[in-house]
Amino acid sequence: MNNEEFFNISELEQAGKTQEGFVLLTRLVDEKHPLALLDMSLRCYSTEGFVYPIQAIPTDVKKSEEYAVQAKKELEKLSAAGDGEAKRMLAEIYLGHWHPIHEKSIEKAEQLFLEAYEAKCYFAANELATFYVGSDLEKAKFWYQEAERHNCRVIQDDRLET
Repeated sequence: MNNEEFFNISELEQAGKTQEGFVLLTRLVDEKHPLALLDMSLRCYSTEGFVYPIQAIPTDVKKSEEYAVQAKKELEKLSAAGDGEAKRMLAEIYLGHWHPIHEKSIEKAEQLFLEAYEAKCYFAANELATFYVGSDLEKAKFWYQEAERHNCRVIQDDRLET
């Protein structure tokens, strides 16, 4: 999954170019980019609470749900094709981090995070470390070290330092 253009949206918005960012987001939604669909789903639910200014749009819960469902379908397609980043994002959906319309499943999330890592999405080691920190400290330490080994650790937890 290529996210480079998607990340440009937040760069534009952070630079005060909210209209340009929204135009890019809309184009990526039309192209069925999964993260753009998830983002638009959140924006249709509410544009309040974003860290930086974004294009305000009217609340439309039905549209929000439609975008969320479409995003999950697109992630499932990419995941089935072996895309590790898609597996990682799909796991986040199963943890309930994106939209209340989605099914929550700790078991599916765990399996997808593991599959994401196996598909060389090493960033998933961060999620696995935090996933296990409350239930299996040794597993959490292992994944924390894996994130460090792959130079992609973005979490900090003194309990996991060796």
